[in-house]
Amino acid sequence: ESRQQHQTTILLTTHDMQEAEQLCDRIAIISDGEIVALDTPEQLKNLVRHRNGDRPVTLEDAFFILTGKQLKSKEEELCHVK
Repeated sequence: ESRQQHQTTILLTTHDMQEAEQLCDRIAIISDGEIVALDTPEQLKNLVRHRNGDRPVTLEDAFFILTGKQLKSKEEELCHVK
């Protein structure tokens, strides 16, 4: 792998949690310009596992729990813009 061969760090910014989980060794979750968590994908999921009940935890779950954010419907977004 190029990154290991050249001992470099690659910084990837994305909103796609599946992409981040597949490509990244460590992930920083940022909310309002602040890093709220920084760890491996598995450790980030472990941080919130107890809050997810019996459901498997995804990196998206970890993002929403750690940032306190929620997905908004298109209607909610349109109402907020007006």
